[in-house]
Amino acid sequence: MKKACLKIVLLMLIPALGIAQQSQIDSLKKALKTAHTDSARFPILFILGLNYDETNRDTSLYYCDRALAVAKKNNQPLAEASCLSMKGYALMHLGKYPESLGCLQQASKLAEDPENENKTWALLLPISQNTPHNTRIAILANIHHNYGHLMGSTNNIDEQILQYKEAKKLAGEVNENQLLALVNMNLGHVYIDLRRLDSALVYEQDAERIMKRTGFKKYLSYVYLQTSHIYIKKRNAATALQYFHKAANAGIEQKNFAAVGYCYRDLANYYLSEKQKDSSLYYAKKMLGILHAMRSKDLGDAYANLYQSYKLAGKTDSAYKYQGLALIAKDSSFKATAKSLADFQKLSFQAQIHAQELEKEQAATQTKIRTYVLLAGIAVLLLLAGIFYRNNRQKQKVNNLLSQQKEEIAAQRDNLENTLSDLKATQTQLIQSEKMASLGELTAGIAHEIQNPLNFVNNFSEVNTELIDEMQLGIERGDLEEVKAIAVDIQENEKKINMHGKRADAIVKGMLQHSKSGSGVKEPTNINALADECMRLAFHGLSAKDKSFNAEMVTHFDTGLPKINVIPQDIVRVMLNLFNNAFYAVNQKQKKSEADYKPEVTVTTSAENGQVIIKVKDNGIGIPDAIKEKIMQPFFTTKPTGEGTGLGLSLTYDMVVKGHGGSIQVNSVEGEGSEFIIQLPIN
Repeated sequence: MKKACLKIVLLMLIPALGIAQQSQIDSLKKALKTAHTDSARFPILFILGLNYDETNRDTSLYYCDRALAVAKKNNQPLAEASCLSMKGYALMHLGKYPESLGCLQQASKLAEDPENENKTWALLLPISQNTPHNTRIAILANIHHNYGHLMGSTNNIDEQILQYKEAKKLAGEVNENQLLALVNMNLGHVYIDLRRLDSALVYEQDAERIMKRTGFKKYLSYVYLQTSHIYIKKRNAATALQYFHKAANAGIEQKNFAAVGYCYRDLANYYLSEKQKDSSLYYAKKMLGILHAMRSKDLGDAYANLYQSYKLAGKTDSAYKYQGLALIAKDSSFKATAKSLADFQKLSFQAQIHAQELEKEQAATQTKIRTYVLLAGIAVLLLLAGIFYRNNRQKQKVNNLLSQQKEEIAAQRDNLENTLSDLKATQTQLIQSEKMASLGELTAGIAHEIQNPLNFVNNFSEVNTELIDEMQLGIERGDLEEVKAIAVDIQENEKKINMHGKRADAIVKGMLQHSKSGSGVKEPTNINALADECMRLAFHGLSAKDKSFNAEMVTHFDTGLPKINVIPQDIVRVMLNLFNNAFYAVNQKQKKSEADYKPEVTVTTSAENGQVIIKVKDNGIGIPDAIKEKIMQPFFTTKPTGEGTGLGLSLTYDMVVKGHGGSIQVNSVEGEGSEFIIQLPIN
């Protein structure tokens, strides 16, 4: 009963809140009539556009265009960029994607030019230091934010995330906290769609914290709405319903009726899924009322919810009525959206063609320059050749045949000496180039391997710094619960820093081990016993990490195998590497194969022609032909980041070939399995 009364009170508040908003708008319109200068008229027009951006986007566009005209008339590029960004946002919500893209491209060009900082009105932006430079950066951040909206609306998710993160970086530079809150809110929405719910919840909580701290609550209803979606997907209906109602309350409080409409839509959908016909019909009607009040043309979802609700209630006539209206509305919306998307893609393609044409023109210009330089060089050479020819003719007339012969012999000797010297220099350069190429490949591999854990360490360290600042604020406010929550986050981040630090340490130790020429003394060793022990160690090691893993271990040991002189710890490393790779391969195939697949790893030993032969075979995923030649190279690995350093087989090759004078051979068929064959000399 209390919930029903609360809903009635909230619905009764909507007209009152609308009156309050109308009073503010009326005041702005009166101020506009009395404004005598363009610098006074512009902010009023701009604020009026913002007031309508979530309630009546056609009206928002009207005031936005008027503000844009004033900015252009007075040559105020940053004010013009702000208007274009707001216009692009409104056009995007109206489904006019090509027009939206054009506005944002113009806005971006104006805001990216530092020269425009010198000619701008003092725009009122929520930044700590309202300097011309900070104003430009804040406007550019807002443009990237709206670019992100447009990319999401046109299903360019990767570009959407990039644009949001660029907006967040720029907003952070100038402490534009309102935009930081919005970017966090929208990143959370993207990660909900990607089903990365924990990340989404962190972004939404950050957005809520910033909005409450700064008092910027216009979009707090959207934050609560996104949070409710997260809990719905987490199957926590009770918490989700709490956030639905918090979202509706916040939307009504802030006059954000677009958000209220979304809340009613989602509540109707929820009660439809729960087969609660009265509640679903109640919220479906309220959604339709909100959309009519906003003069929205996108009524398809409201009609569809009413159709489903009447159908659930058994009211067939009303259900069929709204089913027809839903079909008409969605068909119209689909056609308009499809045309807009097609125009958007065409516009993007034309932009790419234009960029390619510019590149071709630039390349043609460079080619002309090179041609002119080459022709000038040829002319100089011809001139020099003419001079040399004339001088040579004069010398030929002066010198006798004997001197000519001596000069020719001397010239030939000099040419031969120069050629020999050039050959030696070239040989030295080739050797040095080969060394540098090998060093470059090794350095690149090392940098790549160590960079990943270092990035994690740096990122979590930065996050902890921010969390400590927030903890200090919480301590000053006396908010013990927030301090505890932040302390838990810091502790978890410290564990991750420690884990990735150990990861980097393991990589460095592997590199040092790879650089050693030897690691022990050779002694008579039972290869059968060593192979059996290593096989079981590798099996139990993987079983400890993956409880579902299982494989059959098959051994074919030559009982008459003699002991051979080897360095035991080196051969242990070799066998562990091979068995680890074999068990990893069958485990990967088991995860992808049918239930009748049986993982199997086999080790075979024998003595032939003065050699002890060790064969490690598996029926796993195999090795593609394209990478067989690379698997022995340092830092080459096919495993995911964090699961392998790419040093295992490289170390194995060094220990077998360089350390023991043996050989290693690989036979593999992709999808069927691999076999590694090691030969070690008996004597």
